[in-house]
Amino acid sequence: MGLRADLAVRVGSLDLAVALDATAAEIVAVVGPNGAGKTTLLRALAGLTAIDRGHVVLDGVVLDDTATGIHVPPERRPVAVVFQDYLLFPHLSALDNVAYGLRARGRRRFGARRSAREWLDRMGVGELASRRPSALSGGEAQRVALARALATEPALLLLDEPLAAVDAAGRAQLRRELRARLAGSAGVRVMVTHDPVDAMAIGDRLVVVENGRVTQQGPMSEVTARPRSPWVAALVGLNLFEGTARGAEVTLTAGGSLTVAGDLRGPVFALVHPRAVALHRSRPEGSPRNIWAGEAGALDLQADRVRVEIAGSPPIVAEVTPAAAADLHLRDGGPVWVSVKATEIDVYAA
Repeated sequence: MGLRADLAVRVGSLDLAVALDATAAEIVAVVGPNGAGKTTLLRALAGLTAIDRGHVVLDGVVLDDTATGIHVPPERRPVAVVFQDYLLFPHLSALDNVAYGLRARGRRRFGARRSAREWLDRMGVGELASRRPSALSGGEAQRVALARALATEPALLLLDEPLAAVDAAGRAQLRRELRARLAGSAGVRVMVTHDPVDAMAIGDRLVVVENGRVTQQGPMSEVTARPRSPWVAALVGLNLFEGTARGAEVTLTAGGSLTVAGDLRGPVFALVHPRAVALHRSRPEGSPRNIWAGEAGALDLQADRVRVEIAGSPPIVAEVTPAAAADLHLRDGGPVWVSVKATEIDVYAA
């Protein structure tokens, strides 16, 4: 049971070929950069975009299969979609927006409106039942859209950037609310987002899509602990280098090399936490095995740390304390020396 999809879609310059499995036991967060194919994948699962090859099976029922010519129209699928701009009907009240989905599935008017009111109450916006979308805030509209989707009790709930239209002030609270609502709902839940905080706060499992392909997937802790692409590493704020290991030496694909505490052979990833990167204004002496010259660039203050972009071979991001940033006059930029201990580099097979 659950969702099993293996599909290919070509739209313009996008060549999407993705296999995705999901069960009701977890919330799946599909993440990736803009243009990676995330929304196209969601639309294909909903039947809104025809697939060129492959199949989509939900709870044992075939929704798409190009080999046999099966294609179940979107309106006949037990699927609900929450789009990033919510697509609420502007001429209908919040109550009638929620009731619409139920009416479309055959519920009588009185029963649909009664159920719609119950769902609005569950979402904490029951007092807004008579308002039209233009009178709702982004957070209120998000709750109404989610109520409309969940009211139909879909076997598959798809969410496309569900918090994109919510202002920053209300985003943290809505993340918690959305996580709670999704965790308490039945059916398969798949959320598309490019926001790493949304993905980590709401999802149980990550599926990373880049350039139309799945580059990594697995439990949140597994993916973030050992990223397999620079985009995923940036997602969690780490430095990731690809190269070839010959014992303790890793020759980096992008230039430069690293000495590591290991004895691997062949293609590898080398992961360095920014806090393991030490910066100096003059060449350091002592134990670090990796020392190279760089140029201090942009600074980004994050809580009690300062992230510093260093151009060099290889380029790297360091995290230092505000006091260290001031002592080194990093806001002035200029030449710096980078040092990283071999024991601080996590190396694993590519």
